[in-house]
Amino acid sequence: MRTFLLIVALLIRAATLVAQQTYTGEISGTVLDSRTLEPLPQVHVMVMERPGTGAATTSEGKFRISGLGVGTYSLRISAVGYTSQVLTNVVVTTGRILPMLIKLDQTTIEVEEVTAEALYFGRAQQLSPVSANVVNRSEVLRMPGGVQDVQRVLQNFPGVASSTDNMNELIVRGGAAYENLTLLDHMEIPSINHYSNQFNSAGPINMVNADMIEDVQFSAGGFSAQYGDKTSSVMNLTVREGNRSRAFASKTAMNMAGIGTLVEGGIAEGRGSYIFSIRNSLLEVVDKIMGLSTISLTAVPKYWDMQTKIVYDLSPSHTLIVNGLYGDSRINLSGDPQEEDALRKNILDSSSVQNLYPRIRQLTAGLSLRSLYGKIGYSMVTLYTSGSTTNIDIHEDFAVRSRGPAGEVLSHKVISTRRVFSNNGSEAFVGGKFELFLKPHPRHDLAAGMQILTSRGWENEVYIAPDTARYDLDRNGTFETGPVIMPEGVFYQHVGFGDASKYYLFVSDKISLLPRLHLTLGLRYDNFTYSGSGALSPRLALGYALVPGTAMLTFATGRYAQVQPFPFFFDRRGIGYNRSLSDMRANHYVLGLDLVLGRGLKMSLEAYAKQYDRVAVSEDFIYSVVDTFWSDRYLTTGERQSYGVEFFLEQKQVEDLFGTVSLSLSRTRERDPRIPPLVDRYASDYDYPVILTLIGGKVVKGVRSWLNDAPFYLKYPSYLLPISDEMEISLRYRYQTGRSYTPKEYVRWKQIREGGVTWSHGAWRDSQDHNGARYADYARLDLQWLSRFYFSTWNINVYVALMNVLDRKNVFYQNYRTDGTVETVYQFAFFPVVGIEAEF
Repeated sequence: MRTFLLIVALLIRAATLVAQQTYTGEISGTVLDSRTLEPLPQVHVMVMERPGTGAATTSEGKFRISGLGVGTYSLRISAVGYTSQVLTNVVVTTGRILPMLIKLDQTTIEVEEVTAEALYFGRAQQLSPVSANVVNRSEVLRMPGGVQDVQRVLQNFPGVASSTDNMNELIVRGGAAYENLTLLDHMEIPSINHYSNQFNSAGPINMVNADMIEDVQFSAGGFSAQYGDKTSSVMNLTVREGNRSRAFASKTAMNMAGIGTLVEGGIAEGRGSYIFSIRNSLLEVVDKIMGLSTISLTAVPKYWDMQTKIVYDLSPSHTLIVNGLYGDSRINLSGDPQEEDALRKNILDSSSVQNLYPRIRQLTAGLSLRSLYGKIGYSMVTLYTSGSTTNIDIHEDFAVRSRGPAGEVLSHKVISTRRVFSNNGSEAFVGGKFELFLKPHPRHDLAAGMQILTSRGWENEVYIAPDTARYDLDRNGTFETGPVIMPEGVFYQHVGFGDASKYYLFVSDKISLLPRLHLTLGLRYDNFTYSGSGALSPRLALGYALVPGTAMLTFATGRYAQVQPFPFFFDRRGIGYNRSLSDMRANHYVLGLDLVLGRGLKMSLEAYAKQYDRVAVSEDFIYSVVDTFWSDRYLTTGERQSYGVEFFLEQKQVEDLFGTVSLSLSRTRERDPRIPPLVDRYASDYDYPVILTLIGGKVVKGVRSWLNDAPFYLKYPSYLLPISDEMEISLRYRYQTGRSYTPKEYVRWKQIREGGVTWSHGAWRDSQDHNGARYADYARLDLQWLSRFYFSTWNINVYVALMNVLDRKNVFYQNYRTDGTVETVYQFAFFPVVGIEAEF
């Protein structure tokens, strides 16, 4: 770690000494019609900070603006018949030139009716008129606390909660993490994260290189019929093309999350492009060089990922696109039998210590053909496959320990070792997708499509170690029943090619009823052949411009159906009683108001309600009042409701300031499915009544030049810091209500066999007060400092991120020990992240 920090310090020192000259760069890109993807000629692209500087697009919709000094700019894009836009935070460097892709929306409103303040907030790339936001690549890269992880950036939007710092999961308006749809260049994939699983698409680290993102469209509800088989949200990632104007460009990055290289360039004399990224865990590299003890960690995440996109124009109207994403993640989590415990002084105790060895590999690959039909529209045909392989082994060591006066372990001896769980599985599917987007009439935007996904192979082999318990049913100290032995579970599941298929069809039409009134009607049908379930989902959305471009009133409603998580369909005995599970359903109702308050300043206010039914519930929980009852059957009898109001204030980068305020007030409750019910409703696992996120930042210019002319006692010490002539200083504060949980009670009338050697003193069991308690509220403050250093043909970006600056102890979970004591485990404490990027 010291070596890494020394390298960073030397590079910063070199940069501050050399990068003092004035350099220039350029901005280039393409402007398209948002509905037809037709290139737009004669579009005016003007640099707002340089009056009179700009360019007009060619017949191919391309533009180039040269001779700009390095720094950050805003662009104004305007064309007759289209809504103008202002794009902020456009960075000009001496290194790579990143061509921009700009999409303009056709308009029927007279230009003079739209105020200049409204131009900062275009709707051309939003998924729906309600609950939708778009972030671009530069916003993902700069966001404090996001560590260049797209899902952690999306957590800043209203209605999005996260259970722990360890995961980038999206808990959207009372929905589970597996209720979120993820699309990568039109491909529906289970996850874009390392260490994900079938019940949670999230993970601690994202596999997608943020520098390969064009933009991310996110909808928290009320989305159109084009998107389905999910009941909460949509995250649609568009991967950018490589730079066609240069044969080779690169970016190499090194930070605490990983080390990697991105390369890109044009092929076939500009008829196509390539972009390729490969990254590896930096901590793994440090471990190999210096050893685990040097970096003070008991376990090192070991992962690498690879991503690519190749684009080739078969003709001016037909483009072939190849996408690929691969990730390999593993880690060894070993318990420490010599861990000190101040609650256990001067005693001889015994304990089971578990060791976890997971490895997960994921692959997605696809081929798309994009066909343009001029002013009428375009179509996309996509063939793709996605799959994952999971290998998890958990072993348990049972040890006897002698402890000293401070609770330290003086000696220990492992008495027995056994395997308690293993899961070796793989799942893969192959699919085809067709989407058609047409504008047959000035008042109609029509979309239609279909997709079929079929199993390419699904294997799941699970081992569960036998368990032994005994019970004192009449609580008199004598164990009447026992030992009760639950035999080991060994079961195998197999779904062959074509045995399970999902398909859907949809049609949607956005109708301009009046110049200020838009109506979107949609219908979707989904079917899952394995369970035989099908669902028809109608959708409706309205948008009315109270003041064109300044005030918009929106409403959306619809039905959303989702196939249950795939493992729910199987049972340990292979009987098949879970095979016919019905789809989970949710009805969405969203009412919103958008107000543009000033230059780059917009306020959004939304109220929503979601009604779930057919939620899968374990029969084991339904009859949990019976102490000895056990079942692995699922019943779709659950009901959930979520409702709330959300406030969002966004300031685009104007006059070097930017920021957001997000406040969500909500409740998510579930009807008690237990027999007999003990309450009417209880708090859901996804209930976070209050979520507040504050983000603020400022671009600071000219500090390095000022310090170079300052007295020596200011000038020379400043070389130790990453101070440049262009810096961004930002912060993020997040507060949310603590996570709900079910209190446990320690009983002595039940004992379990520890390590197959000795009986425990008692056992923990869930109380009947389901989710009746909460952990302490969560709060965290992050700071970030980003500096850019420019050279003649390349540049360096240095950032320092300070996570959890106040070192707040946020609860992760509680560890319930078999001796009746409880250990509280906390989330991330204060930790710094230092990174450096070189662009050529």
